[in-house]
Amino acid sequence: MESNKMAKPSLSKVRSTWSPGTSFDKSEFKRQTLMIVDDYQSNLDALEALFGFEYNVVLYDNAKDALDYILKEEVDLILLDVDMPTMDGYEACRELKSNELTAHIPIIFVTAADSPDDEEKGLLLGAADYVVKPLNFAILRVRVRNQMELIHYRKKLEILSYVDGLTGAANRRQLDTMLLQHYAATVRYGHQMALMMIDIDNFKLYNDCYGHIQGDECLKQVAEKIISVKRRETDVVGRYGGEEFAVVLPDTDLEGALVVANKILDRIRALRIVHENNKPFDIVTVSIGLAIFEADHVEHQEQSLDDFVRLADQQLYAAKHSGKNRVNYLKSETKLAHKTKVM
Repeated sequence: MESNKMAKPSLSKVRSTWSPGTSFDKSEFKRQTLMIVDDYQSNLDALEALFGFEYNVVLYDNAKDALDYILKEEVDLILLDVDMPTMDGYEACRELKSNELTAHIPIIFVTAADSPDDEEKGLLLGAADYVVKPLNFAILRVRVRNQMELIHYRKKLEILSYVDGLTGAANRRQLDTMLLQHYAATVRYGHQMALMMIDIDNFKLYNDCYGHIQGDECLKQVAEKIISVKRRETDVVGRYGGEEFAVVLPDTDLEGALVVANKILDRIRALRIVHENNKPFDIVTVSIGLAIFEADHVEHQEQSLDDFVRLADQQLYAAKHSGKNRVNYLKSETKLAHKTKVM
């Protein structure tokens, strides 16, 4: 039997809209996706009518095509018939659970096989639930909803594990992970990347003068403005520690990075947060150290990731000692010698 794929035009991978450096408080989960696999068209029609108003519903009449789809698109929950030709539900479940890319997807068996042995087999294979036909639609709807709620909160916890709770930027652990990944990709493909180290000027004096509650509010506003400059999903904004942030810009040259850096400076100045101990500006400002790594200009192992981070940090130090409220940069070449500064 040919596949009866009935995905709606709006169907897309269902995932959190949060990406590294996007405020979690403003993120939302997209509509969840429910896949239904059954070789009877009447069953597919009935279940789509039952769930279509609440979820994105994807229908397949055979397990093989369903598995192909799952490897390409994100699915939150699967209603899986057991008795199907070519590949039955048990075999499909076994294949899904043996693949690390799909093992996390909950499966509810929906089947006419009602013996305790059949139910035990399905649950031992890793199914989350086992529902026997003829179906009680009200009970099935509740069971699906319960699973979807668990999935929603699991995703939320996953996001919280790599988000800085105060600012909504990536936390230090996630920042280090993403920096390493982008650095490795830059070296592998001979590209270039930019790294900014950003520090709020005289922030200790701000806390001393206005208190830590106001200091936390200042950190939130500054982080929001830094995040707002992100141009692509691959860009990363993270809290490096205290009042210091980092921005990772893969596939970005010096000119592009300077555009981003100067936007950050401008947007934070535009906040006009009073800071009477930050002379001569009297408002909250930041200093930025920028380093550009060009993989095609360096020999293998000539510049490590630690060296790259150190260069950006040195430029931040230089910006601080050159008057603050500015960006200093260094473009990495074979001898790492080219250095200049913009205000």
